[in-house]
Amino acid sequence: MDSDLLTKEVDLPLQMDESTQKSLQRFTKEAIRQDASYAACTLPIDLTDPLGCMKTGWQTQTFNYYWEKPSEHFSIAAGGELLSLSAEGSGRFGNINRQLKEISNNTTVFKGAPHAYAGLMFLGGFSFFDRMNDPRWDSFEPASLTVPKWLIFRDDKYAFVTIFTDINRFNEFITLFEHLISSFHRVEQIIEKARSVSFRDTTLKTGNGTLRSHNSLPAYQNWIASVKQAKQYIRTNEFDKIVLARRFSVPKKNDQQAVDMLHNLRIHYPGCSSFLVHRPNGNTFLGTTPEYLGSFHSNLLLTEALAGSIERGSTKEEDSMLENKLRFSSKNKEEHQFVVRDIRHRLQPLTENVYCDHQPRIKKLSNVQHLHTPIRAHLKDDTDILPVIEQLHPTPAVGGYPRKDAMEYIRELEDFERGWYAGPVGWMTPSGSGEFAVAIRSGLLSEDEAHFFAGCGIVADSNPKEEWEETNLKLSPMLSALNYD
Repeated sequence: MDSDLLTKEVDLPLQMDESTQKSLQRFTKEAIRQDASYAACTLPIDLTDPLGCMKTGWQTQTFNYYWEKPSEHFSIAAGGELLSLSAEGSGRFGNINRQLKEISNNTTVFKGAPHAYAGLMFLGGFSFFDRMNDPRWDSFEPASLTVPKWLIFRDDKYAFVTIFTDINRFNEFITLFEHLISSFHRVEQIIEKARSVSFRDTTLKTGNGTLRSHNSLPAYQNWIASVKQAKQYIRTNEFDKIVLARRFSVPKKNDQQAVDMLHNLRIHYPGCSSFLVHRPNGNTFLGTTPEYLGSFHSNLLLTEALAGSIERGSTKEEDSMLENKLRFSSKNKEEHQFVVRDIRHRLQPLTENVYCDHQPRIKKLSNVQHLHTPIRAHLKDDTDILPVIEQLHPTPAVGGYPRKDAMEYIRELEDFERGWYAGPVGWMTPSGSGEFAVAIRSGLLSEDEAHFFAGCGIVADSNPKEEWEETNLKLSPMLSALNYD
């Protein structure tokens, strides 16, 4: 077989040695022979900052994606769009799941890097509702997963780059091989440029001054009226809890790139999941969320209940006092238990068992602390990721309880389109690994405006003014990361 391989000298990219070169040539020859549709080819690289690569590889006219959990030294940067899977309506999760299975079955993988996540990946997310009707979200679909053209991955020990390509464009293995080498070289240039990129660390302000100065009387009055109406629905047993959110929009003062804003967020909120999804020639959705919807490792599912909030104290003593106030607040405990009970109930059809603590913990972020209950479950055999995500979304922490009853009233009581706010955003592999977070603490960046979103749970004894202040607290991270104060 070696006699049929390309024999001319090739400028090898990245960490490719001659042995890997020959293996890749054999792979391309077999890919052409097998009549596969797509190829995912992975090679190792030196450890690098994928966010720097996101900045140097950014192209407005195409798909850009970023994901990072700084506390776990885990990050993904990706660009270009090879394949875009989309769907809408009540069957959107199943529709996307069928599409990705078809693509997976028609993709051949070259693992030049010995890592579990080397190979095919799907990146993207889902809107809160299964349909959208707002021009701000025109470039986003209600369900959208993308196979990029390139992807850079890093964890605490390893880094690699994956190139994704359409094999149908090539009739001979030599041209496919040369295309892959050329693609690796282009990513190598992105990586080299990124080594000289430096981000300016910014001390984030609270943002409260801007929020208070921009709080218009009509917006505040509308909020008070909505919360009061929600409480009336609770009194008449329409639902037990509903999550109401608001949108806060400001003009962008400069041309600061979204990746600079994301850097501010990852530095100051290392325990959260930072994310970015930029649609081709469209807007950018980004944020740093403390809540993950599901983390998947083969048949193990990790999820959580995160509901009930209070601010952080300015001193250790004040912080402890506020923690105790949260821990023993009947309103917050009731809201939290709705979430725990509902998640356990929803997971039962898909799992062998579900485990969680009887009492919530306290999850402390830099500006807020939450009641927090980790939940773990073992999925039944042959259970796919997306049916689980569909079953979990939306949790009562962002929707309400009971889910179906509360969801019917959210659009009535809110005066904006949620879009992807509070929807699932993340990544997944065909082998059953992946992670989706709940896209809260988030914003939508257009060419000249930034739209930020925040919500809070409304129960029978909610105080409308206190809930308004809670949304101000949750809006602060995104507003300050934009350096708008």
